[in-house]
Amino acid sequence: MFDWIFPSVLMQNVSSTKKQGTQMRILDVQQLDHMYSLSHPFLTCQETIAHLQKTKVMFLMRGLPGSGKSTLVNILKRIYCKSFIVCSADNYFIDSNGVYNFNRDKIGVAHQVCQQQAEDACKKNIFAIIIDNTNIRMDECRPYLQKASNYGYIVIVVEPRTNWKRDPNVLMERNTHQVPLDVIQGRLRQFNPLTPFYFGLFLNHEQSTYVLQQAYDHYQQALQTFPQLKRDLERISREKNISVNGLLSRSNMSVQPKILHCTVKFIGKNTDQSRNEYTNYAANRLVSHLLGKICPGYIVGFTITPRTLGARLLFPNRNVWSIWGQDDNESPKKESSSHTNNNNYDNSSNNNKKQRPFHRNNKSKITTTDNFNTNDDENASMVRSVDDVLLVDKIIPTNESEQISFLHPTFGFLSRAHLTCGVAPDISAAQTGHDMTEMIKKESDYIHRNTPTPESNDERTVMKFFGEGHCIVYLKEPIPIDTVFTGCFH
Repeated sequence: MFDWIFPSVLMQNVSSTKKQGTQMRILDVQQLDHMYSLSHPFLTCQETIAHLQKTKVMFLMRGLPGSGKSTLVNILKRIYCKSFIVCSADNYFIDSNGVYNFNRDKIGVAHQVCQQQAEDACKKNIFAIIIDNTNIRMDECRPYLQKASNYGYIVIVVEPRTNWKRDPNVLMERNTHQVPLDVIQGRLRQFNPLTPFYFGLFLNHEQSTYVLQQAYDHYQQALQTFPQLKRDLERISREKNISVNGLLSRSNMSVQPKILHCTVKFIGKNTDQSRNEYTNYAANRLVSHLLGKICPGYIVGFTITPRTLGARLLFPNRNVWSIWGQDDNESPKKESSSHTNNNNYDNSSNNNKKQRPFHRNNKSKITTTDNFNTNDDENASMVRSVDDVLLVDKIIPTNESEQISFLHPTFGFLSRAHLTCGVAPDISAAQTGHDMTEMIKKESDYIHRNTPTPESNDERTVMKFFGEGHCIVYLKEPIPIDTVFTGCFH
């Protein structure tokens, strides 16, 4: 099931004295437990490792003393040896002779020194920053999470998977700093799941910068191509006392993360309901096994509305299908402003299903339906039917076989996957998802009614203007992106 764990690693070659050749011996339970405890994709998946080695990433270790953190840290140091640093409050208590002398009165100072060391590493753009503390409570993690956000680091929370990580007696025996049993028991009582605000697929800083530049370039191109689009957005810009060039910008967001992401599952603030959401979502074993893994995808187009500038995403990787937790059929919010109302579009419709059958153009370069077998139980558990699979690239209505519709935003599974590249003032980034579903419905209605649409076609793009400040840019050559699946913690 997991492409970074090959069956061969479950076996060992042993020589046989009775016959020539090689026999295969199954590893015993203890060896399997050890292998499982080290099966994080950022330790075992070569594709993930290669990507993270050139990505600014903060590994936030989390676990009780003796749970196996040091083993994981040592492996991380070997894998990401070209550019790494280990920040640990324990280092403050190690003297010049390498002797550990703990002083409870200095624990606050030790953590301040550790936090400053982490910030200095962020300023130096060190690729792998390893925070080697217990990080039991959120308030212990928050200073590092904030620094990661400020400096454009992807955060991967790393917890040991050892079978004794919650056993106080074993932890007391195994920890190297002689932490007493009562202290370990007290820390265990404080240990709760670290609930993220959302799970997402994160681009690194370099790719985020490139995608944002592409989005703004296509936005400017659309303004020049469609004079009415520019007039529509200039009218809104004047109302907001901002230039049309700055109308849809990341700088208008209340929170301005340095890196782009696609939300896979929104959890929300730490409430009973959000904790239940987290528990139910995390019950999918693929969620924990895919944390920290690379998930390649594509940007297939951009959407422009009076409120948001979004990048339309495609993920052919079935790992993403299995962890997708967003509602693709969520209705867009009704717009209260008169300049965004469209008489030709019923914004209150809750039906986001396709209105007619489609089939793929055989010349399509990208699709998620290649080799898809609806009789396969594993596939069926992730995607309910072929109609739920996201079809992209050139899609042709069956009754208009000669006409290519370029219906990139289309209904179905993962159809809402997007990046927020910019928003208008006072608009939430969450609006991009609503606008994406609105544009899908709007485009489908225009095609279904055979409504003439202003269009531009050049070597790189096909652009369509739908009126009232709405435009879609379709890319003839999708932009490949590499994302990392992990959580975002507020």
